[in-house]
Amino acid sequence: MANIDTILKSVEDQSKALAEKLFKQYTHQAVSDVRDFLQKSKDALRRWVEDLDRGDIDKEEFESLVKGQADVAEMRALKQAGLAAVQIDTFTNGVLDIMVSAAFAAIP
Repeated sequence: MANIDTILKSVEDQSKALAEKLFKQYTHQAVSDVRDFLQKSKDALRRWVEDLDRGDIDKEEFESLVKGQADVAEMRALKQAGLAAVQIDTFTNGVLDIMVSAAFAAIP
């Protein structure tokens, strides 16, 4: 069984690296937003990872569910920092891709 805390830690670490690449001086705000997003998504992500691990859903369904979380990813701190919506969307999509990859990597 995949460990959800390990997946979340991996997502946070990789998202920080992405934020450093995309935003430089706004990395702290981006990491704060990612932590908020992961906290809000943790239960759903745990359920989906368990479903994927059991074979109840396939990888495409899992990816679709995760991508559907884009609405939950509000990225308030980045918006308050005045970053453009396009930049925030690029970051959000990157975080969702990271989440999918981290979950797939955690499932044997």
